[in-house]
Parts: sequence; C-alpha cells; structure tokens
Amino acid sequence: MTIEKGAAWGTVGVTPHDCVVAKDEAAASAALQHGATHVWLESGDILRALGLSVETGAPKLGEPCRLLPCDVLMVQLDDAAPVLALSSVVVGSWRKPQIWVTTGGFLGELNVAPRAHVNDGLIDALEFKGSIRLRQLLLMRRRMRLGDHLPHPRLTMHRGTEVTWPSSPHGAKSSAVSIDGKQRGRTAHLTINVRPDAFLLCVPMPAA
Repeated sequence: MTIEKGAAWGTVGVTPHDCVVAKDEAAASAALQHGATHVWLESGDILRALGLSVETGAPKLGEPCRLLPCDVLMVQLDDAAPVLALSSVVVGSWRKPQIWVTTGGFLGELNVAPRAHVNDGLIDALEFKGSIRLRQLLLMRRRMRLGDHLPHPRLTMHRGTEVTWPSSPHGAKSSAVSIDGKQRGRTAHLTINVRPDAFLLCVPMPAA
C-alpha cells in the first residue's frame, strides 16, 4: 500500500540475499526491469529525498535493515516500448527545459516537487512554459534549492497517476530526454504512468 498520512512507512526486516546493490538509479531501474524486487542504492536523488546519505555503504546480507516500498514510473517515448524510471525523467536542456518529472521530488540539490514522496502513488511533473530568459532560469534554480519556486507564471506542477507531454494540443518539437540521469535520445511525445509499490528499497538501520 502507498504511504498514508500519520501511518508508519515500511517495515524492519533483513537484507535479503537476492538484494541488488545498485551504484545509481539507472542501474537500479535496469535491475528492476529484469525482475529484481529488493534494491540497495549507493547514490541518487531518492536517498537525498529521504534525508539519507548519498553514500550508504555496502549492505550486510541477512542483517537488519528498513524495507521501504517505493513507486516506479513507466515511461513511453513516442511509440517505443515503455521503460522503467526509478527517480526522474527530464525533457529538454538546462537552457531550454521542457518538463522535469520526479518520484521523490529532487533533481540533484533542486527540490523540484516539495509535495512529492517516493511512495505516494503519484507522479510530480514540473512543466516549463515558453521561452524563459537566462536570468529567470537562474533565479528559479536558486529558489528550487529551498523548494519555494511556486507559484510562478512560467511553471506548472502536474500531479496524478499519469502525465503526458506536451500538455497542449499543439504539440512540441523533439527534445532531448534523460531517464535516471542517463541520456535516452530525443522525444516529441511522452507518456508516464506510475506503478505503486513496485519494489522494496533496503536502507541501513539508524544508529542507536
């Protein structure tokens, strides 16, 4: 079940022997696509969103850990077969951003979607409207570090179980796209659906 307000999230268990240790989120999403169910992340935006160290260290199989259910994104670029995204989908360049999609809200140090949670069963997508001057972009990014960039006339936040881009019927030009920080070519149309409770993230137990 997705997280509920006021309820405990996850359980205490042990790190299973089939737990996949992933150096980053792209490696984790590839493992999930091949059937993995438990993942130990060594770096990435999800750890940042959860307030965990981006270097969690190596897991100790069979020893106690927290098991946190997390969502993933099913991403379809144009007419290609859907692929998994663990954390983020970014369309456009830094200078000409189009849409940023996250599961946990963070892209690096930027708190793109402050309301997001990795297990809320929702997609959070920040869409950029029109051409934005460099000075405005720099100011947006500065405010994103604190998560106070909204409301803004050039920014629209979409939340739901499905997101499509472009959101207007007039379409958009093909733009570069990256998934979990890895370049995936270009796309003119994007459809993303959420898959709740898709895997268990294994994280270290807090120090006593």
